[in-house]
Amino acid sequence: MRYWIFVFLMILFAYDTSGQLRQLPIAHKVNSSSIPTNARLQAATPITLPFWDDFSQSSSMLDTAWWMPGSQAQILSRPGNGVLPPTLNVVTFDGVDANGNPYSALNTDGPVDSLVSRPIDLTQVPQHLQGTVYLSFFFQKGGLGNQPEPNDSLQLFFLKSDTTWQKMWPLVGDNIPDDPTIFTEKLVHVPDDTIFFHENFQFMFKAIGRQNGWFDNWNIDYIYMDKRRHASDNSYLDRAITDYPTSILNGYTAIPFNEFTGGESLASKLSSSSTWIRSLEDDIQPVEYSAIIYDTLNNIVIDTIADLNDMLLFAYDIKEAATDIPDTAAFDITADSLFLEIEYFVRTGDKFLVDSIYNANADTAFYSHINLRVNDTIRSYATIHDYFAYDDGSAEFGAGINQRDGRIAYEFYTNNAQYLDRVDFYFPNVSRNQAGSPIEVCIYKDLEDSYGSNLGFITGAIEHNGINNFVSYNFSPAINVKDTFYVVLKNLADDGLWTAIGLDKNTNTGEKIYYNVEGSWAKNTFIEGSLMIRPYFGDGTVTGIGEEINAFQIYPNPVKDRLIIEGEFDHIEVVDLMGKQVNFRLFKEEYRSELLFHNPGRQLVFLILEKGGKTETHKLLISH
Repeated sequence: MRYWIFVFLMILFAYDTSGQLRQLPIAHKVNSSSIPTNARLQAATPITLPFWDDFSQSSSMLDTAWWMPGSQAQILSRPGNGVLPPTLNVVTFDGVDANGNPYSALNTDGPVDSLVSRPIDLTQVPQHLQGTVYLSFFFQKGGLGNQPEPNDSLQLFFLKSDTTWQKMWPLVGDNIPDDPTIFTEKLVHVPDDTIFFHENFQFMFKAIGRQNGWFDNWNIDYIYMDKRRHASDNSYLDRAITDYPTSILNGYTAIPFNEFTGGESLASKLSSSSTWIRSLEDDIQPVEYSAIIYDTLNNIVIDTIADLNDMLLFAYDIKEAATDIPDTAAFDITADSLFLEIEYFVRTGDKFLVDSIYNANADTAFYSHINLRVNDTIRSYATIHDYFAYDDGSAEFGAGINQRDGRIAYEFYTNNAQYLDRVDFYFPNVSRNQAGSPIEVCIYKDLEDSYGSNLGFITGAIEHNGINNFVSYNFSPAINVKDTFYVVLKNLADDGLWTAIGLDKNTNTGEKIYYNVEGSWAKNTFIEGSLMIRPYFGDGTVTGIGEEINAFQIYPNPVKDRLIIEGEFDHIEVVDLMGKQVNFRLFKEEYRSELLFHNPGRQLVFLILEKGGKTETHKLLISH
């Protein structure tokens, strides 16, 4: 039987793929039934032009000031499946509805996600301007998501006065670029006809693609509809931040406080940050950008890493905005935690949307409900507390194994001896609801597969508590780690059932991912991204009987039949998960002892050692 790692889910059904490292599309949907009734009623009330939404102020939920609640497409942030979109956040179309359910159980093509505007009263447009109404938008085919097939499409419809929809785009001859890394702008004219200029006009984007999963992605951003426009009216007095800032923690988004302050110099733990700024105007525009680090716990500014830095944006330009490396003297290393917010803001001269006035003597009209400055500020976060994280907290895909006993390993490094007492995972739903699926979480000091490499493990089941919500798996006693160590997830589900971890595509630590499906470890060379796995550290306190002593070296673990104990003890006991005694033979010396197990079978046991009224408890796997 063949097994695939990180495989696009439905490729298994449609193609004979090769290779082992790919990625799984996941759900990003929100239950539409959670939208309040008053929001639904508001959305049914007609609005007037102009219509403008760049989605930069939304998170998952569509803004009912512009959109009907029944729309099935989903806003993805940070920047989701979009590659350098016009502004932050995009709307993504795929093959599951707003509840995350596939449109069909079959591998068929057909109508999938839709995005429907609120009714727009076009009777308010003066008759002499009805020939000047255009709808514009930016679209991207695939992006970071699954690339649509040649027969897939994204379509635009206008609602006529007889309540039927007329297809307006794409039409014969329209060019649809295949490059998944670029956004293309399209302007569509609203024909000067009474069938369109009615009080309940709407427009709708509708995707055609595979109906049984998160596939055939299209991204849309920066939708604008107004009068006094023309076929080449693609210049907007808007400059915008288009991506989230990179971390200042040198590749991490979170590190333990003692790792930040100990070991190598503090400067080696810090790095500059950067983001991207885009001009949507066809003219040269100077801008200034700043970046400030806040201590959110004490509500103070601790460093300014960019202070009104000058940038000259040419027509439709996009440039990287970089900062200085934070000043080490700004950080309070006498504390035990730092929760940081990095805020970028751009001084662009952007204002409210302007209605062009043909009469030079007339006052300029501003639409106060359309603020083009909302996309000039962005915030990201860095945590210096008690855990490591490479990811940004949002998964675009899942990384999975569908082979029983297959394993995924994620590499970490700590300069200091740490007591690892918990690992947090985000388990997205991919081809199935993973909740309840059996797993084993291990901590390895290397990937040599020797008995001594496994420092500890726990068995349990996958929990899924919602999109991008982590769940914790606790180790007791805590595991002492130093230098390189690996968090390993082992799939204990039946063959063919996926065990998948959230994969953040906006950060990349793919070189730290390893997999094992045939008895040996291989380094990932196929996918880019960061696994949503976060090891947490405590002070070494371990549960047991009496006061803890932490005085013994126990190895190997797992143990086959012979266990070595280094350290002097007064009493020893081995019990199973039910508290029943496990038989063994003891060969005791002053500082080094051996335990021999005879055919105990594979099981999880607790080794309890007592010395001077104090105890130490170790969890062991007997693999005989």
